[in-house]
Amino acid sequence: MDKGNAPFHAVIATMLIVLLTPVFALLYVGFIDPINIVSLFTRPQFTQSLALTFTGAMIAAALGLLIGAPTAYALARGMIPSWASRIASALLSSPMTIPHTVIGLAILLMVSPLSPIPLIKRLPVINSILGLVMTYFMVSSPIITGSLVQVFERIDPVYEDVGLIVGISKFGVFVRLIVPMTLSELIESYLLAWARAISEFGSVVLVAYYVIAPPLFNYVYPASVLVWYYYETYGLEPALGYAAATLLMSIIALTIIEMLRHVLGKHKWVS
Repeated sequence: MDKGNAPFHAVIATMLIVLLTPVFALLYVGFIDPINIVSLFTRPQFTQSLALTFTGAMIAAALGLLIGAPTAYALARGMIPSWASRIASALLSSPMTIPHTVIGLAILLMVSPLSPIPLIKRLPVINSILGLVMTYFMVSSPIITGSLVQVFERIDPVYEDVGLIVGISKFGVFVRLIVPMTLSELIESYLLAWARAISEFGSVVLVAYYVIAPPLFNYVYPASVLVWYYYETYGLEPALGYAAATLLMSIIALTIIEMLRHVLGKHKWVS
């Protein structure tokens, strides 16, 4: 082993210890009683919570990709003036720096009597699938636009020039050439946005504390809110089982995402 790498190994080890010690502590305490953890996955309250969370995140990530991909392409190809592009990029990434409780309050304001947009007041946002998807979209879509701008900037414009020469419109070039060339990156950005969405709490707890959407969901808590509900209502110990089970599902989801990214990485078109 190269001794010159030792400081970097120490830094990596320190980072892993700091980040993972609380996670391992939660898993250890939460799984002291394995039978109790297994029983959680048979409780409708928990399974419905996971179904609601994963479904809402999938919809939000899909909308983020549908809107964010062409937005990122337009920014990468300078389709608006540079000053406007800089402003747009800053605004598009702003949800990543704004406290998410503020985002939740902003959504609540839109549908409150104080809203400056009368039409939006009529939207069924509070405690609904729409509200859940809106919060997930707000916090996850910046990941898609931010990552894809860099992807599109690395593509040689010669491919697009050829498409324009043969009479394809700019949007047609994007759909027919760029999307197939960057399919693996598009899927990766979708998965990252989905993973980010399922972890959201700050805005969700204000907008969609529970979701009423019969017959699929009737007073169902999103996963992050369910953990908070048990902590707030019953205390730390009763919440640990749900927290550990939710953490386990997140780890499994992230593992699957990394496996898919590894497979997709072997089929990248962008050099």
